[in-house]
Amino acid sequence: AILVLRGLEGAIHHVDHYEAAYFVSYPLVLAFDGLSVPTLQTLIYFTAMIKIGTSLIWMITVSLNTNMGVAWHRFLGFPNIWFKRNATGETALGALLPMTSGGKEIDFEDPGEDDVFGVSQVEQFSWKGILDFSTCTECGRCQSQCPAWNTGKPLSPKLLIMSLRDHAHAKAPYLLAGGGKTMEGEEKASEEQLKDVPAAALAEAERPLVGTAEENGVIDPDVLWSCTTCGACVEQCPVDIEHIDHIVDMRRYQVMIESSFPSEAGTMLKNLEKKGNPWGLAKKQRVEWTKEVDFEVPIVGKDVEDLTEVDYLYWVGCAGALEDRAKKTTKAFAELLHMAGVKFAIMGGDEKCTGDSARRLGNEPLFQQLGQENVAMLNMAFGESLDEDGEVDESTKKPKGAKKIVATCPHCFNTIANEYPQLGGEFEVIHHTQLLQHLIDEGKLIPVTPVEGLITYHDPCYLGRHNKVYTPPREIMDKVPGLRQQEMHRHKERGFCCGAGGARMWMEERIGKRINTERVDEALSLNPDIVSTACPFCLVMLSDSVNGKKGEGKAKESLQVVDVAQLLLDSVKTPAEPGDDGDGDTDDKAPADSPDPEPEPVK
Repeated sequence: AILVLRGLEGAIHHVDHYEAAYFVSYPLVLAFDGLSVPTLQTLIYFTAMIKIGTSLIWMITVSLNTNMGVAWHRFLGFPNIWFKRNATGETALGALLPMTSGGKEIDFEDPGEDDVFGVSQVEQFSWKGILDFSTCTECGRCQSQCPAWNTGKPLSPKLLIMSLRDHAHAKAPYLLAGGGKTMEGEEKASEEQLKDVPAAALAEAERPLVGTAEENGVIDPDVLWSCTTCGACVEQCPVDIEHIDHIVDMRRYQVMIESSFPSEAGTMLKNLEKKGNPWGLAKKQRVEWTKEVDFEVPIVGKDVEDLTEVDYLYWVGCAGALEDRAKKTTKAFAELLHMAGVKFAIMGGDEKCTGDSARRLGNEPLFQQLGQENVAMLNMAFGESLDEDGEVDESTKKPKGAKKIVATCPHCFNTIANEYPQLGGEFEVIHHTQLLQHLIDEGKLIPVTPVEGLITYHDPCYLGRHNKVYTPPREIMDKVPGLRQQEMHRHKERGFCCGAGGARMWMEERIGKRINTERVDEALSLNPDIVSTACPFCLVMLSDSVNGKKGEGKAKESLQVVDVAQLLLDSVKTPAEPGDDGDGDTDDKAPADSPDPEPEPVK
């Protein structure tokens, strides 16, 4: 219709063929050439009527059939993007939202009698959740990037959102008639109110939101628990649907009300409650690694009174302090800080797990408990005192920039930086690769010893996709002589998860191919000598798969999986001299006769 109108306009004004504005429609101009002006005017009115009538009929059709294909997203796409969680325009990654009921945040110390924990019925999703479901364009970009779907799991972010949308629309007549159930399962509406509700809507209302096929559930439990919260779906969605928020909301109800979750995760939760770490080890073991380095590691409250005496608090984290492979990263990073002359201290073992796994599993009260204890302890360690109500005394409160924390675990980094502000903890947190890159640029760490081989880097989801830290690890590897970097096909924003996020670290993978195996297969396709990463969870997952591949003869025995800090330490150390013990463990930054090179500018 638009082209016909354009042709009629050209004919009525007698445009010439060289008019660039009529390049496409000029054949129609020729077709209408020679008609009288009244005839052309009549054709314009007629064509305009068809154009407007068709548009109105289409709008009415879609308005009356809101679930008609994916057409409705044309109207909802822009509002959904406008109302995305972050006003800065960033995707809904990093922090999770606190639990709310009726639009208000739940106070777990004194919850309301009618507070709803998590989501067990589609109407309990926020209005933004319902908007998300209806906005889906069914393009499949989320599904194409999802590690669960790519390894044969039943979770497809697209199908999840579509199932919730279809369920909400089918149940709508029942809800509009006043239907719904209380927490005790009692019907809110009377039979009189529901008498005109279609049978299909009444049947839909009886379906459990989370349930197996035998239970006629909307979302299968295997779908819910396959998610690693890697954020690929949220990152890729063209209309900014916030999949992770909705998955975690459903998990919260399953964990807190139904106590229905993979049994292996129960051990992790018990260990967090009793011992403050997922492995259930004694708190004194958090500082055992300090005995394995040949320099003193200052401890807050023992070697330094508080953190005002040092540059950084090094938050070691549970894995960094207790898991053998992750402890190698911890010791390497501490040694690099010592060599660079950076003043740092660690907590003395009284710190608890940050609560990342508990929160993403769905146990929000446990996260709140762990987080509040850590925030109070950290504020006191930074020299802030508490008043009678347990709040930070304003007279001692320090600005965020004065409270610097460095973490080797992206999950700790993300939680302390992005989620502890919800609990009153305002800290400046950086990842260890960011600090190491800065020290190299300042010339305080100088890689001199070549580390030969082809290396490929795996982006941790909670460092890269959730917090946009992609460059520092790669720049560190660039500075190490001898290394040749090659990217895996899926990297940076489209990186592939190791399979440990979303508390999946503590659950068995019984469906499909293991996610860490899929990632290692991608790395092995490059035939690397070293696979590097910057996360203790990733280190464990990738190491497990590589060791399995070595046992099957599918990976060379010399293949290493190491943290970027370990690589840097190997290069910063002086090569072993004759008569040395052979491990090259010296505190020299470079050979004594080597002049210090000029530090490169910060990129």
